[in-house]
Amino acid sequence: MTTPSRSVALVVAAALLAGSPLSAGRDDRPGRPALDYKGRRAKNVIFFVGDGMGVSTITATRVYSVGVAGNLVVDQFPHTALSRTYGADAITPDSAPTMTAMMSGVNTNAGVLGLDETTEPLDFNHDGDGRAPWTLLEEAKASGMKVGVISTARITHATPAATYAHINNRDNENAIALQALPGDPTFNDRLGDGIDLLIGGGRQFFVPSTVTDEEGGTGSRSDGRDLRREFQSAGYSYVWNTAGFNALNRASLPVLGLFERGHMEYEYDRPTDSGSEPSLTDMTVKAIELLDGASRKSRKSGGYFLMVESGRIDHAHHEGNAFRALTDTEELDEAIGAAAHMVDLRDTLIIVSADHSHVFNIAGYPLRPKSELPYQVTSNDPGFEAPAGNGILDVVYDLTSGGAVAAAGDRNGVPYTVLGYLNGPGYRGGPRTDPRTDAFPGRGGVVPNGPSHPAYFQESAVPMGSETHAGEEVAIYAVGPGAALVHGTVKNTHIYQVMKAALGLGE
Repeated sequence: MTTPSRSVALVVAAALLAGSPLSAGRDDRPGRPALDYKGRRAKNVIFFVGDGMGVSTITATRVYSVGVAGNLVVDQFPHTALSRTYGADAITPDSAPTMTAMMSGVNTNAGVLGLDETTEPLDFNHDGDGRAPWTLLEEAKASGMKVGVISTARITHATPAATYAHINNRDNENAIALQALPGDPTFNDRLGDGIDLLIGGGRQFFVPSTVTDEEGGTGSRSDGRDLRREFQSAGYSYVWNTAGFNALNRASLPVLGLFERGHMEYEYDRPTDSGSEPSLTDMTVKAIELLDGASRKSRKSGGYFLMVESGRIDHAHHEGNAFRALTDTEELDEAIGAAAHMVDLRDTLIIVSADHSHVFNIAGYPLRPKSELPYQVTSNDPGFEAPAGNGILDVVYDLTSGGAVAAAGDRNGVPYTVLGYLNGPGYRGGPRTDPRTDAFPGRGGVVPNGPSHPAYFQESAVPMGSETHAGEEVAIYAVGPGAALVHGTVKNTHIYQVMKAALGLGE
């Protein structure tokens, strides 16, 4: 794992100084919002989504990766806002309505993808589906732009699927896959000749249940269709491992890449993947190279729209495993930094947000590492000499009145961790024990040797098989043309409006 690039500050600063392209400007024509870059429109938009990446996740990742006073890449973006994530029928949403809101500007119901709020999940009232609003990806494609979708989750999972699919049941991933297949009767014809680049996990929904895939996994399709072959017949290049991925070039478009039967590996586990698969940064860099090259070659020269999802931040939180949530968030930040270095921020809007947060928090009054304290302590617990993850993946260390540092305790004197969950698999039950010697089985049944161990399940207050989402606001970060529209506290539908206005679509 590489450390997120701190030099992105130089990229942003250079953009600010080059004719002050990020300074606020106005466009006073009626009905058109004021944009930055002195009214310049974006040629390209890259939208990064950290699935489940709430503010506490970003804060914890910052401490883990670069220290409490350090800066992630997103910290250096000049425009920020808070995004309200509620759905049409829920205070706390799932990814289907939230990504629908961010991609189409329409607030809808739990489990519904690309359809408006008059659509019930699975159409349980049997009154038919409501309106299917256009997504930004569809509008971009219709305007002559190249379009791409990347996810470390299944490519038919809710967040990536909301860019191109319209269905009342997010779990019907076999049907979602067909909506992206040119020539199929259910193909989404708003996609024109198809999505130019579609890469991630989820091979099972493209493979018949009677067939074994490239890595020995079985398919999930009961219709006997092998969509890998059908996409190739439709003109797509198909890849499933790093070797095929590395060989891709501009002439390979359109591309279908399916690197796992299910979700792709967590970043921490990726190096040991038997089939080998690219990182989120690898996929982002390749996608920009291919889409930008193809858009420049196109007679229309329409630019590109790219959605990049780090889908497994969410899954790690559901597991109650903060370690993998943080390392996947760190990798997302690395991918954002790579993109910021590659593109010209005078013609490319980069916008970053999350679909929702999790019931994950930073507790107690943990001290900064000993080397960062502005005073000498009289004594300290040996574990405080090198607290794990700059102190974030550790127990809480506190300062006593006599200037000594010791592990803080609960009301019974038992130490507790900095990170925890309101609910989830980490519920222990019975009397608490010191997290540093806790024998509670972690991920894969492994007994960790403390809260910094990759298998450790952070404690939860309520026993649940899967930790839940939370309903508070998440952050939006933006740089490039149109980024000045990102400010204040807004509904998540505003993200769609910002991207659409930046590209000048629909004018």
